[in-house]
Amino acid sequence: MMHLDPLRILGRALAWMIGVALLTLVLASGMAARLDNAFYDLHMRYWPYQTSDAVTIVAIDPKSLSKLGNWPWPRTVHAQLLDRLTAADVRGVGVDITMADPDVNHPENDHTLAQAIRRNGHVIMPVFAEATELGGTLEEMLPTPEIASAAAGFGHVDAAKDDDGVIRGAYLKAGLGHPQWSALALAVYEIGQKTMEPALPSLHRPDPGAESPYEWMRDDYVMLHFAGPVGSFEQVSYIDVLEGQVPAARLKGRWVLIGATAAGLGDLLDTSASGGGERMPGVEYQANLLESIKNASILTPLNFTSQFLLGAALLVLPMLLYGLPGLRRVWPVALISLCVSFAMSIGLLRWTGWWWPPVDSVMVIVVGAVVVSGLQRIGWRR
Repeated sequence: MMHLDPLRILGRALAWMIGVALLTLVLASGMAARLDNAFYDLHMRYWPYQTSDAVTIVAIDPKSLSKLGNWPWPRTVHAQLLDRLTAADVRGVGVDITMADPDVNHPENDHTLAQAIRRNGHVIMPVFAEATELGGTLEEMLPTPEIASAAAGFGHVDAAKDDDGVIRGAYLKAGLGHPQWSALALAVYEIGQKTMEPALPSLHRPDPGAESPYEWMRDDYVMLHFAGPVGSFEQVSYIDVLEGQVPAARLKGRWVLIGATAAGLGDLLDTSASGGGERMPGVEYQANLLESIKNASILTPLNFTSQFLLGAALLVLPMLLYGLPGLRRVWPVALISLCVSFAMSIGLLRWTGWWWPPVDSVMVIVVGAVVVSGLQRIGWRR
């Protein structure tokens, strides 16, 4: 029967409490965020998946520009494209093209496009916020009134950049003064659905604060399981669809996202799937979100409390291991604890969809190992 030394138990309990206090400081400071992000990005690059045939990108690409001329194109061209998609019986259309200003030279073009949008009946148009003048307040930018009145709905195209400029997730809701707009991909998915059942898991109010009618407010943050690097989704050239070179059967029943992939037109985003390589067009970012929603593979970051409780529980492990046969030295115990930390983070992400950043706990374990090792050396010298 193993003898339990009360002093040893008390010492380890005290060490655990010190570790928990240090964990609280590390979590609150966010000092491990950069390393956690690097670990997440590395894992994402080794976790690609094969996309389904449910989402297709109609790309405004160099081929289309060479045939249709410089951007912007007449809105009658977009109307013709939408009629092609309507004839193909697509499931829904997300348009990632800004149309906030009326066509003053050819106002009839806006009417033609609005009619094409209305004939389709499943077109989601973009909404975003920008200052109309230097230093001015933000304004919500929707399509022109005639085009907006024909749309089935609107979706925001805000990309959720982290502090390092890399995009790892998305805000499902955002809006000026209040997060009223679904993300473009979510709005496309919601076409024809009365409610989202069950509700998508997300981090609610990730940046709590007072709502202001002049601030762009975001809510319901999720992290994305990117399908892979740029080009992971099926793309068809805008001009090929317009000229009828893409068979209708290929598009039937699919969600279609229209946006720019040519350099210099749309957003090009650094994502966790980029790996310092080619940046991702905004329309493909939306495709990744739409595919994740369809597959129910949305990833949810744990909130502060959950991260703390999981980290505090993990700090019990080295206390239990230290002193067992073969584990009477600090660094083997620390190494096992570190491996368990990273393995647990990957396991939670892959099999439950929860993202637990492990580096906070890892830092505490390493600091603890250094301190204990130093104290042991001092004791040996004496």
